[in-house]
Amino acid sequence: MKVFTSLKGLCLQLRQCGVVWVAAAAILFTSCSNETLFQSNFDSTPVNDPPAHNQQVGTINIDGPSGAAKIIASPIDASGRWVQVTRANGQQSVSGIQCNFSKFIGDGKYTFSSLLFIPSGSGLVTIQFEPFGQPVGPYLKFLHIAFTQENKVRIDDNDDTKFGSFPHNQSFIVQVTLDINATEPKVNIVLSGAGASGEKDYTIAAPFRTLAHQFGAVRLWMGFPWTGNFAANTIVVTHQLN
Repeated sequence: MKVFTSLKGLCLQLRQCGVVWVAAAAILFTSCSNETLFQSNFDSTPVNDPPAHNQQVGTINIDGPSGAAKIIASPIDASGRWVQVTRANGQQSVSGIQCNFSKFIGDGKYTFSSLLFIPSGSGLVTIQFEPFGQPVGPYLKFLHIAFTQENKVRIDDNDDTKFGSFPHNQSFIVQVTLDINATEPKVNIVLSGAGASGEKDYTIAAPFRTLAHQFGAVRLWMGFPWTGNFAANTIVVTHQLN
């Protein structure tokens, strides 16, 4: 059974509690059979401060100038704190956060999940999957997914891969399941919550499979020529135990 199948059931039961609580329940549900390699914990960081380097599990590196990433009050309700990434007009660099695993595993089955909030008018938002131990600057990647201004999701800059839909000005859940194996690494991407929907299977392109075997970080960022901001919460990466 897929983790997300159970999450849909939780959505029906916990809708009155809000999307944040649904995502938290999903984390608890999967913790028994999975090892957590990264988990965000922004509630202890003061509003307007940058996210702490040391998270509940793993670390965060900030990419961009001062203020590129900071903690904000929840954009959807009166509780909780989120990390907001902003790329300003005239900014010469990109803005983002690099979420680094607590340790390297290698081939295996992984699940990334996060809540996202993208305001109307903000530029394209990217989630990028990277090798372990990479400095914040090189941007080596084996997969990236973009949340476009047309409310679609696009994979690896290929318009033929566009799928699903997501809302602006509301939080929604994105989950990416990665099967990193020796022959044909694959991913499954699912959107849900607050009117978001869509699911896509995708095979990692052959030139990037060497990097896929080194999986160890996920970057959430906004680059050229886009400006604006987005927010994220409950960022988690788990590895399926044998």
